[in-house]
Amino acid sequence: MRVFDAALLDLVMPGASGLEVLRRARVVAPNTAVVMITGQGTVDAAVDAMKSGAMDFIQKPPEIEAIQAVLRAVAEEQAARLMISKPSHDSDAALRVLEDAAPRRALLALLGAESRPPSGAIRILRIDEEAHPPDTFTPSQLYQINGVVEAHVARTERPAVYAADLGLLEAIHGRDDVKAWLRQVSDRCAAREGALVLGHADSEYAAHLEAGSEASRVDTGLQGMLESLANPTRRAIVSFVFTSAPVAYSAILRQNFVDSSSKLSFHLQKLQADGLLIKVEAGHYGLTEDGRRAWRVVRALQEERRRPTFLVAPP
Repeated sequence: MRVFDAALLDLVMPGASGLEVLRRARVVAPNTAVVMITGQGTVDAAVDAMKSGAMDFIQKPPEIEAIQAVLRAVAEEQAARLMISKPSHDSDAALRVLEDAAPRRALLALLGAESRPPSGAIRILRIDEEAHPPDTFTPSQLYQINGVVEAHVARTERPAVYAADLGLLEAIHGRDDVKAWLRQVSDRCAAREGALVLGHADSEYAAHLEAGSEASRVDTGLQGMLESLANPTRRAIVSFVFTSAPVAYSAILRQNFVDSSSKLSFHLQKLQADGLLIKVEAGHYGLTEDGRRAWRVVRALQEERRRPTFLVAPP
């Protein structure tokens, strides 16, 4: 079965209605974003479709600009869901980190005996069966290796540590201990606005670092609220209310987050149902404590996405 990123469904179709197809799609293709197409008299039905899982609706006749706008919103929502569920993997970013660090003398390489260092490393630490001070260590000398790495990170602005071919370390210390050590190195680099870059062959270590980083950022209690904020319209509303609350419905409507009051009402209801938004005095809207918490997490995720702390170099 083919799976699509997005589907445009007319509410009125021969054979099966748009609502029937939508409900089926929620079962067989839950990651497909569904956009309903509605006539003048079926706006209420389109809002009901959004309650059943449609992302948005556009009215007939659908203009190309409206279709393009909603598809851009689909792409943005899918990117936000990816951001929430798992950090991105950008090999080009790894190369940019290495290329930036080398001329600044900020790049340290930690390598197995057979691996090649990246260009411009200020110092190359080797892991081999026999020690050759000051830059070749045996796998049992992890304490000494760690001391050199920490000294480099502590005295360097935006440090980069490139690590590859860590099999000898793993043979002595075990995979779990090496993973924990890499997490420590990654965190120390991040504290100095730097990054740990792993060689392509060590991508399993990167998967562990990603899982640990995500677990530390997003607890299960926040997951549902963050999923709500994956929608770009709801994210824009929460951002506006966060900076302007308490704010009236008319003020939110004037921001043109959506092209109709029906859509705005739906998103406001959704945010209230998800526990992010609440009506306060005089019918104004404000964020709940959970809403403020979720928004801070989203902003932190966006900031971390701009400054990756560990990456995988391409082969």
